[in-house]
Amino acid sequence: MAVEKKELRGSEVLAEYLIKEEVPYLLGYAGHGAIGFLDAVYDRSDKLKLIWPRIEQGAGFMADAYFRITKKPLPVFASTGPGPANLAIATAAAFYDSSAFLCITGQVTTDQFDSGALQEPYRHYPADFPSVLRSYTKHSWQAHKVEDLARILPKAFKLMNTGRPGPVHVDIPYDLYVEKAPVELREPEQWSRPLNWRTGGDPEATAKALDILAGAKRPLILAGGGTLVSGASEELSQLARKLNIPVYASLMGKGALSEEDPLYLGVAGCWGAYPAVEAARNADVILALGCRFSDLHTGSWLPGFTYNIPPTKLIQVDIDASEIGRNYPVEMGIIGDIKAVLQQMLEITDKKGLTANNKNWMDEVNGFQKEWDDFITPHLSSDEVPIDPRRVLGDINKITPPDAVLLSDVGNNQPWVGQYWSARQPYTHLTSGGFAAMGFGVCGVLGAKLARPESSCINVCGDGGFIMMPHAVATAVEYNLPAVWVILNNYCIGAIRDLQRFYFDGREIGTSFRNQQSGELWNPDFAAMAKAMGGEGKRIEKPGDFGPAFEEAIKSNRPTVLDVAINRDTPVPLTSTWQMPPIPAAEPTFGKKRVIR
Repeated sequence: MAVEKKELRGSEVLAEYLIKEEVPYLLGYAGHGAIGFLDAVYDRSDKLKLIWPRIEQGAGFMADAYFRITKKPLPVFASTGPGPANLAIATAAAFYDSSAFLCITGQVTTDQFDSGALQEPYRHYPADFPSVLRSYTKHSWQAHKVEDLARILPKAFKLMNTGRPGPVHVDIPYDLYVEKAPVELREPEQWSRPLNWRTGGDPEATAKALDILAGAKRPLILAGGGTLVSGASEELSQLARKLNIPVYASLMGKGALSEEDPLYLGVAGCWGAYPAVEAARNADVILALGCRFSDLHTGSWLPGFTYNIPPTKLIQVDIDASEIGRNYPVEMGIIGDIKAVLQQMLEITDKKGLTANNKNWMDEVNGFQKEWDDFITPHLSSDEVPIDPRRVLGDINKITPPDAVLLSDVGNNQPWVGQYWSARQPYTHLTSGGFAAMGFGVCGVLGAKLARPESSCINVCGDGGFIMMPHAVATAVEYNLPAVWVILNNYCIGAIRDLQRFYFDGREIGTSFRNQQSGELWNPDFAAMAKAMGGEGKRIEKPGDFGPAFEEAIKSNRPTVLDVAINRDTPVPLTSTWQMPPIPAAEPTFGKKRVIR
């Protein structure tokens, strides 16, 4: 049977296929390499709602956050040259955190390849922007004719949405946007959605792993970011309850189990929660679900700080075989989707009537929890001036409803949120992990608001991260996205300043914001900036003023910036370590020193 073909411009092929994939928003920033595409969007703006933040990087951060909550990838477009380069940071951040969006970049016309035309990357290979993104995407395509687009787009959506998610890239010479060709517009149901990729693990291996876990004296379950990517929170909760096994998380897995659950111990890592760290290094068996075991999570892989693997037996489950055994030897490695593997384990648990006899271990873990609670509780209500940042997180905990989405940025605000803020539902804590891109939270909070318009969406950031992306407030006002930004203002990029203090004997340079004439600490008036962009803004210098101001901001349904002057010398408790070889590893500032079993 002959396939019906339509005479379409390349821009129409792209726009029509995005509509077929039912994408609700189109994000990006115009340029001469994108106007041909936007001309097709003009006639379809009732089906493709265009949102353009003030920089391409912001659009990518928004799409990243949107995907993490909805599991639906958005298209993000850029022009040529600087625009795609700006978008590269957000693309990399999404890739390393197993998030996804469709990255669409413009390119010089096909007849100008290797000419050095305006913004062409030609010095190594003609029109070679795909090489820039090759390390940051699951795949990169370059179209050379209009017909290519019809073939590429279904492949792109299929690849983003299957297995371990990640962004994909399509580079489009801008003459293809306006040229016509007879093309077949493929249907997503036949071309991009036919795969059943939720495969479980090998049944025999899964059953054996479960026997090892159930028979352990000090078992733990680690919820990595893959648990959330897979949507496996309910299965995780059921297995933990059935076997009475404590659960802890990586920073990316925070929220996979409610932090109000008595089995939850917190985030483990360099700046983790003490119960999680202490339990991890004393466990005899750990079931790890979708975790990469990065340096920040493991205490730079140094034995005795966060882990003792071996002798601790590691059962590692991941959909990406390359992550299994990357940094630690495994007792068992299981390749499979986390949700599917946990469903297998639940069936086996019910069939065999498995239980875990670990009362002594639970008593020990509860002791770790009490030590930590006794330490952190006073700080959550501190009346110190300047404001203790932990007091800010304590008030946010009290005021936010359970469905509130909180995005931390990168810097000291990130571990403070990790340690002191409680995520009570899945997908209510988002942050930039593997690539650790500052500005992710500042712009990403708008993507979260697009995904969850009924929920309060909050960004906790530092003054360094906010000043990189302050235009997010203008975008929020323009598109009526009432987010709240809480700036923990310490007049520095505090995480790096603290590393200078610790590793280089306090030789601080290039990390504190100062008036270079007077030497005094200096920052712009962030509250006034917010008001100038049409939002609300308030400077807060007394701890008792934050709670009421934050509650008002949540209820106001207006984009609001709260500039909170915090104690710039409050340290983040180090419960494990992080090493920058050859500098020796630091000892924990709370809890036990290095313990090797």
